[in-house]
Amino acid sequence: MYLVGEIATFRRMLCIVIALMLVRFVNSTMNTSAVLEGMFAGYDKRIRPSCREDGNSSMATSDEDPPVRIYVQIYIESIDGIKETTMDFSITMYLRMKWQDSRLAFNGNRSLVLAGYGMDIAWLPDVYFVYEKQASPHLVTQANKLLRIYPNGSLSYSGRFSITVACNMQLNKFPMDSQKCTIIISSYAYNTDEVVLYGDEFSIVKEPGIMISKFKMTKHMVENKDIKYSIGNFSGVRCNFYFTRQVEAFFLTVYIPTVLLVTIAWLSFWIDAKAAPARVALGVTTVLTVTTMTAGIQNSLPVVTYAKAIDIWLVVCLMFVFISLLEYGAANYLLVGEMKSSESPPGSASQDSKQNELDLRGAQSTRRRRRLTANQLDRYARWCYPFVFSIFCALYWIFFLTMD
Repeated sequence: MYLVGEIATFRRMLCIVIALMLVRFVNSTMNTSAVLEGMFAGYDKRIRPSCREDGNSSMATSDEDPPVRIYVQIYIESIDGIKETTMDFSITMYLRMKWQDSRLAFNGNRSLVLAGYGMDIAWLPDVYFVYEKQASPHLVTQANKLLRIYPNGSLSYSGRFSITVACNMQLNKFPMDSQKCTIIISSYAYNTDEVVLYGDEFSIVKEPGIMISKFKMTKHMVENKDIKYSIGNFSGVRCNFYFTRQVEAFFLTVYIPTVLLVTIAWLSFWIDAKAAPARVALGVTTVLTVTTMTAGIQNSLPVVTYAKAIDIWLVVCLMFVFISLLEYGAANYLLVGEMKSSESPPGSASQDSKQNELDLRGAQSTRRRRRLTANQLDRYARWCYPFVFSIFCALYWIFFLTMD
């Protein structure tokens, strides 16, 4: 009987606790609804917040009101790619803004959250991304945005977006280039007399361990700079990102293969000039390979009016392998001349004819000693060819690695 009484007492206490929790929840819900109804009673979201120090924020803003100051921050979730062909870069980020709207101050010790489309009842900054090509908000499973209202009337906005922004690139040093891409956030309707956007050194935060295809982010910085249009000046925040291209892949796919092709063309000078099929096949193959490689790289890059570093490299390598083919043409010409000059001239059996024949052969032998032969040309090419190419490589890397 004692145990049954204890169980009954425990059940009564449990029911009382549950009832108190339900009452507290209902009161909390009713209080939140009442607070929201009181906050937005007579609130006009078409009018920007007034920042007058007298606190009379319920009145419409006037020309004497100072501009609304909006703090801007972006959190970089991922950098999806930087494209040279279209000169833009894509990024997924959280846009965060903070400002003061004393019309929404309320009595309480906790902040209120308006999520999704429910936040459209409040005034929101009309910011946009300058030079934006494509942008979309994230809507799965609901719109990824929120508005948090604090008791003192300060508001915090957060929204998740994927955007593609133009990035004007200078490709003179490609693929040893560094690029600067900028996201400019500005007010669209309100000029600097009405809205001021600003940021600081903490306005750019990025996800740890972000990997970027072909690039590495070296640094980022924020500038507060107004944008001047014919209709007025508009406040803007510039988020500058600095990228350095990772050149290791180009060493494996471009520079090392072209050096090997130039070396293969150089090996043709060590083949006898009489072996025409071997030398012609070697020369033609290297020329076609470098030409095909050049065409493939050009298809992946934008058409610009200036020469890129990789263009100069490929053109010079093509010239070297083509020169090796021309050298064999010259060597073959000299070889044919040697074969013709070595033939014995017709003559009579008389003594004078024999003497003339001896004199003629002596003169021909002297001319052969003085004239360049095919073997001599190959020997000169064996040493001059790698020497000149080595000088070009040294000058190429010194110039482009030290070029600003």
